Amino acid sequence: MSFFRLHQRLFGLLLIACVCAGCYSFSGNALPPHVKTIAIPVFGDESRSGIPLLRENLTQATTEKIQAQTPLIIEQNRAAANSVIEAVITSVTDAPSVVSGTNERATRNRLTINVQVTYRDLVKGKKLFQKTLSGFEDYDVGSLQGRNAAIQAASNQLTDLLVNEVLSGW
Repeated sequence: MSFFRLHQRLFGLLLIACVCAGCYSFSGNALPPHVKTIAIPVFGDESRSGIPLLRENLTQATTEKIQAQTPLIIEQNRAAANSVIEAVITSVTDAPSVVSGTNERATRNRLTINVQVTYRDLVKGKKLFQKTLSGFEDYDVGSLQGRNAAIQAASNQLTDLLVNEVLSGW
């Protein structure tokens, strides 16, 4: 095949790819145009985990990520907001994830935090989504510092998932 024909075919493929890329749209996966503000009340906690300040820390981290990564303005007064995130920590589990083959004892645990999240459009009075989100992290058995780091990592996963859902999950 000649050098000219090869370039001609590559140019044709590139042109087709560019045209097809222009046809794809994200409509339907963006915030409704009337939703400009959001209220984020303190998360509920039905987990009975005993982790101090878990609900407050998750609420604060979610608020900060929403503020940093979305065009939404945080509204303290729910009645004045266009939308609201309602979340409840439903469970926190701490179970073995790696078991030693020699003595069949757990060497690592997996901490998992589950949160039921509902995002509502208060202007149109409809539920934009309702999902259970989970964040998890493994840590060495017997390490309090490792467990605390796992709580933080699982919380970060949860808040990242939640912000992604607000932006595109419904």
